[in-house]
Amino acid sequence: MSVWTRIGALLDRLGGVLVAVSAVLLLAMVVLMGIEIGARGLLRTSTQIADEYAGYLFTWITLCCFVYAQRSDRFLRVDTLRNRLSPRRRAFADAIASLLAAALTAVLVYATGETFRASLLFNTTSLQPSQTPLYLPQIVMPVGLAVLTFAFVHSAVTSLLQALGRLPLPAAAAPQQASYE
Repeated sequence: MSVWTRIGALLDRLGGVLVAVSAVLLLAMVVLMGIEIGARGLLRTSTQIADEYAGYLFTWITLCCFVYAQRSDRFLRVDTLRNRLSPRRRAFADAIASLLAAALTAVLVYATGETFRASLLFNTTSLQPSQTPLYLPQIVMPVGLAVLTFAFVHSAVTSLLQALGRLPLPAAAAPQQASYE
């Protein structure tokens, strides 16, 4: 197994682990919201943090699932033109798309990293009663997007190597039909 293949397998495993982490975070969010609903309904009071922390958890869940979505080819895309290309040209188009996605996520890494840095530098806290130091929930954004950027770069290089005949082309997948049951 080549180093490149091992890196891909590592990214696949990381995506699976991050999905498991997101499931735990989702469970924590459900518990937090349940406590908030119970406190408001039964005790006529509020936790004062449920809305704020549910937002943080939602963001973390989303970022945790990005790598899995990228590695399993679950991001939304329009395949009308792509499916008409030969396998080599399709691999080349995939390489270009992955490079563009990597460039976009790299910009997002920079922007969210600067937000994190500013929050840390100025010791910014949330406006909510919790007064949460904002750098704590914000660190997940540049880290998660950096991993996603790396995953896009890996996919771009893999697709380019497939287009050049250095790696085998993926088996043609049957078009997925929408299910409206």
